Amino acid sequence: MSVNGIFKRRNGVAGARTACAAGAALAAFAAVEAGAAPVVGPVIKPAGGEEPVSSRAPAAAPAPSLRAAPAPTRAPRRQKDAPPRPALRDRDLSDYVGSGGAGPTGATAAADRIEASDYLDNYINDAGEAFFFAPGVFVNGLDANEPRIAIRGFDVKNRQERASAQVFRDGAPLTDVHGNTNLREIDLRAVSRVDVIRGGGDMRLSGDNLGGAVNFVSPTGRELGDARLARGDVGVSIEGNPGGRAHAAVAGGGDGRKLDFYASLSGGYETGFRENNDLQDAILSANVGYSFSETFMTRFFVDGVYSEARQGGGLTEAQLEDDPFQAAPPITLGPLFPGGPVIAFADGAEEGDVGRDLFVGRVANQTNFRLLGHGVEAGFHFARRDVESPQVNFIGVIDESGDEWGARLAVKRLMSVFGMETEYRVGGSYSVGEQSSDRFENLSGAKGDQTIESDHRSSNLNAYAEAAFRPVRRLLVDIGAKLVIIDRELTTRDPNIADDDGDFEELRFTGVAARGGAVYRVSDSFEIFANAARLYEPPSFSELISDNPLAFNDLEEQDTFGYEGGLRGRFSDWASWDVAYFNTDVENEIVNIDDPETNGVGGVLVNLADTTHKGVEVGLDLALFPARFARGGGALTWRSAYSYNDFTIVDAGDLDDDLDGARLAGLPQHVYRGEIRYDANGRWYAAANVEIGAGSFFVDHENLTEAPTYTAVGFTAGMRLSDQIDVFASGQNLTDDAYAAGITPVLSQATQNARALTPANRAAVFAGLTYRF
Repeated sequence: MSVNGIFKRRNGVAGARTACAAGAALAAFAAVEAGAAPVVGPVIKPAGGEEPVSSRAPAAAPAPSLRAAPAPTRAPRRQKDAPPRPALRDRDLSDYVGSGGAGPTGATAAADRIEASDYLDNYINDAGEAFFFAPGVFVNGLDANEPRIAIRGFDVKNRQERASAQVFRDGAPLTDVHGNTNLREIDLRAVSRVDVIRGGGDMRLSGDNLGGAVNFVSPTGRELGDARLARGDVGVSIEGNPGGRAHAAVAGGGDGRKLDFYASLSGGYETGFRENNDLQDAILSANVGYSFSETFMTRFFVDGVYSEARQGGGLTEAQLEDDPFQAAPPITLGPLFPGGPVIAFADGAEEGDVGRDLFVGRVANQTNFRLLGHGVEAGFHFARRDVESPQVNFIGVIDESGDEWGARLAVKRLMSVFGMETEYRVGGSYSVGEQSSDRFENLSGAKGDQTIESDHRSSNLNAYAEAAFRPVRRLLVDIGAKLVIIDRELTTRDPNIADDDGDFEELRFTGVAARGGAVYRVSDSFEIFANAARLYEPPSFSELISDNPLAFNDLEEQDTFGYEGGLRGRFSDWASWDVAYFNTDVENEIVNIDDPETNGVGGVLVNLADTTHKGVEVGLDLALFPARFARGGGALTWRSAYSYNDFTIVDAGDLDDDLDGARLAGLPQHVYRGEIRYDANGRWYAAANVEIGAGSFFVDHENLTEAPTYTAVGFTAGMRLSDQIDVFASGQNLTDDAYAAGITPVLSQATQNARALTPANRAAVFAGLTYRF
């Protein structure tokens, strides 16, 4: 149980795990239903006469079953006859992404709603910290706040910027039109909740990506009122090379009768515990909304990101074991014979000043209104991204600049079909973007002569239709389909020829995704769900030029057919759970096999003919001795998230028949994350947490080399000093385990000896303060 949960329940709001926490860092700015593209119009009610499971009119009062009251800025006095309930997740329809935020579709699939209270009173270093309690989600940690989200094993490829799960910010795409995602654009302190769809549970957000979708939702002034908050924290690694970190943030909101606003500004600096591993950044997140009427509302979102990072690079197993604090050393060839010369193939990360500097400006809009009895969602986004990234010698300095814009529209209505309540939604979106992508010689991090001049253009058009209906009182059935059309265009020129018109290539990918599922509510606190889906994902732009920036390779689009089933529910005040089993057959899965000469730094991607991703995902919350601790106003809880990953190569196609039956490399077979926590009546809290990666954990697809399994132990604690001031402390990897937080798989590590492993952060402690004013 968290301090957040105590404050919430002490106001009479039982059960729902909301994103409100007067005592947690910036938690006063975490609110449910925050700016997440609400859908207006009628909704289907769940069986049993509960409140609607779907959306609300923009300015109307929220449905009681979906939304808790805002947390107070100070903890009210607890009533003696109303002890707080344990902070357990309500795993019914109202807590799930599809039903709570995007209509009834999606309720039949595995999904998670991660509230800010799950992470804000811990130390936050990057956006990957949000997924600690999300089963099925693995964060492949790279250098300097560069996490990659892998859902159900999709996808772990090369170290360069690449596709991952489809990521959205307030319903507008954060993953760019070229298929790449920068999680450094997200300041987790300015996020009220994170919605995670595993697989193809919602055709609006997923279906054109194999892993699923993630939506980061911003707080708004409408939920927060006139709250103001400032936060600062510092930390230091306690083993190896001393590394320091410091972050500061200030945020606030306001709510008038029609106009509301929210703004957050944060900055950070960290030296890192490795050589050539530091980061400094500043992130602005703001939004303003205006309600013209009860059924007509618009909201604008503005984000600005400036980030400079130096990166230590990957290491081999021997280098990780010998000195995990070192930056990637120079790449050498030889000696070819005893006593022969050693040829320097490429500088190391420190000599080449390897890193990535990023500037982003982004504007988005979400507008909701009613028209002729329909609920209408409309929106647009525009983004400008500039990236300068010094890499090893044979890659050089990558300099990319480009713009992107897009628009989306959806219409939703409730109607009766053959006597059944039926809700349908149709919609689509279009995005287009262009960027210049040039390369220069790397002169110790500075640009030398230009070596490559190219332009990239991508467009993404999709259209979808979904419907949900209730044939009997406790059964909800939904179906959906999505058409995807993606164009990629590449123009390259010789920078040494002034009048070169360039070479031009273009590719078009067209495919269809579809799904159907059902959820049966056995009781008000227990339900069973199942669904089947066909998903379609074309290669991203960076995948198409991974081994040669001057020409498209012959990668094919990926197709899957899979099914899943599970159950979720809650038993009284002491246990809540969700369990899902999935089995997905994949055609043409794109994997990295790398080139031995690049030592794991480059990327050679190929399609495997057939692979299978199957596994089990379990989330479990337990309140230990709830009645006993509630008498004193406290609570002891144990939260767990477990994933069993069985990802196998069925047919390697033209690559290598010996790979058939091997495990796909890059992720541990078993991943467990857990936390046991005590909250003392809102005055203080203390918790211990652990992450365990066990079982097979291969570096290469031939399964010849395994990465070290790991156990990372941490803690967090906090105390309320006054109505305005909270303090907290956290520790990470206190056992100082030397393991790989991220892996870039290769074909055969025994022959390639690739620098495939990114060392995890070593033992570190942090402390911080939150001030409300």
